[in-house]
Amino acid sequence: MTHLPAPLLIRKESMSKSQQMENHVIAMIYNKTKNNPIFSAEIERRLDISGGVVRDIVHRARTEQNLPICAESKGYFMPKDKAEALRTIKSLKSRAKHNNEAADGIEKHYAKDDQIRLL
Repeated sequence: MTHLPAPLLIRKESMSKSQQMENHVIAMIYNKTKNNPIFSAEIERRLDISGGVVRDIVHRARTEQNLPICAESKGYFMPKDKAEALRTIKSLKSRAKHNNEAADGIEKHYAKDDQIRLL
């Protein structure tokens, strides 16, 4: 397994409830592997939070702490190597491309009327 930095952990006494929740979610994912991932539904059930909250926490961990949390249909896990991480990177970039194409299509519908121009 590639050496990963420890997740940012703050002393519990100085953490807000949202920081504590973030630490719990990251801790639940941190030791999971591709062959033994954790489903979002399991995190939601154990911590009594919604899937949207789990996704937001994972997003912040990836963007603010640069944690390489991976996700596949089987759940969240930490990659053992760069190849596992690259699969998630490819998936994220592909989804972003498709979402941008969809936004462009909607924008083009209104472009002729000059009613919407976002970019």
